[in-house]
This record gives sequence, structure tokens and C-alpha cells, in this order.
Amino acid sequence: MEAKDLKAQMEYRYMGNTGLKVSIVGFGNMIIQHQGNAQKTTNSIVARCLEYGINYFDTAEFYDEGNAESYLGQAFKELKVPRESVVVSTKLMFGTGSIFNVKTPPPTVVGLSRKHVIEGALRSLRKLQMEYVDIIFGSRFDQYSPLEEICRAFSWLVEKGYALYWGVSEWPIDATVEAIKLCHELNLRAPVVEQAQYSMLSRERFEKEYKPLFDKHGFGATIWSPLASGILTGRYNDGNIPNDSRFNDNPGFKHFVMSQFMNPNNKDKNVKILNDLGALAKELGYTQTQLALAWAMASKDSSSLILGFSKLSYIDENLKAIELYKKWSKEIEQRCEAILGNQPIPSMDYVIFRPNPQRREAAVFGKRPQ
Repeated sequence: MEAKDLKAQMEYRYMGNTGLKVSIVGFGNMIIQHQGNAQKTTNSIVARCLEYGINYFDTAEFYDEGNAESYLGQAFKELKVPRESVVVSTKLMFGTGSIFNVKTPPPTVVGLSRKHVIEGALRSLRKLQMEYVDIIFGSRFDQYSPLEEICRAFSWLVEKGYALYWGVSEWPIDATVEAIKLCHELNLRAPVVEQAQYSMLSRERFEKEYKPLFDKHGFGATIWSPLASGILTGRYNDGNIPNDSRFNDNPGFKHFVMSQFMNPNNKDKNVKILNDLGALAKELGYTQTQLALAWAMASKDSSSLILGFSKLSYIDENLKAIELYKKWSKEIEQRCEAILGNQPIPSMDYVIFRPNPQRREAAVFGKRPQ
């Protein structure tokens, strides 16, 4: 299918209860590395994403040790992309170093102190060559900074127009709810979006712990690692790491992923799941990657799936998942659930609180979220 045909199929969802619309698939440039032709690669990927109708682009201050924001901003400039036509987010917490390579950064350039939030945001804007970002995230919770200080700093960015919205990424639910409450009490701009890990192999936190954020507080959700860092692509179905896997170049990242999905306690179980998913995908006429992505799209609590394309061919393959998502049915859902066997049981049903019609009607085929 041509890009123009898939662009016609592109779905745009509200970011929770905001008026902001984002494409169901977004581009995140975490895995673009500064070695080689990083800028040329970014330019070509951004251009192809725009052809497909992707309007959401995600980056962070620490991606590629602080270089990724510059690649993305320069790509928009060279491609002459109108600022109002794209939604751009960045994240603060880890400074400009790599979280997978153990280093000791200066204490003032990490965390979510007022100093780092404001200085980090302004630095990100300079690299992006933008006057504002649409969304700025606190990327992980900083337990050492006072929560009021964190909320006031992000609210200040919104009030000053440096960001239009702010959100959190992988914060404990109690901290997020307390931040919402605190912002309302202090008349501050409250967070409105969660950036969470979510995939067929990682569901508990998104579907259970974060459920009140989506149902009660109307949060949007941008999804990272919907392919479980590549585990769901079919390349790891034998339980081994291919020679050309990016894990081989980054031992820290390899440990982070494999300890989650291929540790001694779950490897045999997950290998069986992967092979069964591969067989189902083949039966449906799609790749395992496309099945995994369509499954994640079928959760209406997901606003946008962040995909880390490193090659143009990956865009072509991955976005064909939209075609399968458009055909999603109760039967496909049930067959996936029979293979996975890992659907969390929510502790409480908040459906009566859903203020957004998109959410009240979100129980796709009576499943995620219920």
C-alpha cells in the first residue's frame, strides 16, 4: 500500500481531555545515533513520516547523549515544516548523558529541580530551534525534589508559553494523583498526559495502575516500546539475540530489555507466546510486528504509539499495522488474549467517571480498557 493510501487511513486521537489531536503513530528518535549520517537519516525519516500523516514527534534531552533534539529541530528546519502542523514533545530528568552508560553527571543537571526543569527546557528549545514544545514531560519521578517545586516549575513553563502542556512518564500513580491535586489546590497548570511503556508483554502498569489516570482524570497516553524494544518483531522468537541486533552494541540497553522479557523466569513462556503470535499474524496475512502494533492501537487509552524508526523500510512495514487495526475484531482480540494470558484484573472500574466521549465509548469489543 502506498504512503498516500495509508495517510488516508491515519487516525488522529485527542490527547486525553485536551483539544490536542495526535496521530495514532508517532516518531521517537531515541535510537538515532550521532555516528554516521544521523542528520541525513533523521531528515529522510521525518519526511516519510509526514507523508504518512504522522504529526507527533517525540524526543528527550538525554537521547543520543543530548544530540537527538538537535537532529529533530534541524530536520524540521531543512524540510521547511510549518511549526503549527506538528506536535513535538521532549522530556527532562536525566540531563544530556546516557542512562545506559554509567556516568556521574553534575548534580544540577539531573532530576526535576526548578533549576534543571527550567534550564533544561530552555536548552531543549535552543536545540530544537523552537519557541515552544507542545508537551514537556517529567521523565521519571524525582523523589528528592519537593513535589510542589516540580509542579510549580512545569506550570511556569506552560504559563510562559515554553510548553503548551506538561505530563509525566512512568511516575508512581500516587505521585501523579498527588501532583494533580496539588496543582488544582495551588491554581497551577496540572499534568494531562502519561508517557508509558505498553505492549503485549508489558501490560500491568498501563492497564491496572494507571487506569484511574485515564478513566477518572482524563489523561492522554503516549506509548513507548509498543514492540517491547523489538522483542515482538519476530526476530527473537527462538529466544536468542541476532548478530545484527542493536543490543550487541549497547550492553546496558541489552540488560534492560532482556531482564524484563527473557530472564530465566519467563523466557520459555515468552518464547512460546512469540511463536504463537507469529503463527496468528501469518494466518491473518500480516507480520508479527504489525499484529503487535495493531493490538496496542486497539486500546483507546492509547493516544499515540511512539515508534523508533531507524530505516525507511521500517516505516513502511510498521504503518501497515493501521490496516490491520482497521479490521480489528472481537475474534482477533480473543485469539490474542488466549495466546497472551496476561490481562490484568483492574482493582476498580472507573468507567462512570469518564468525562470524554472518546473514553466512554473506548471499551473496544468489551476489552482493553473495560
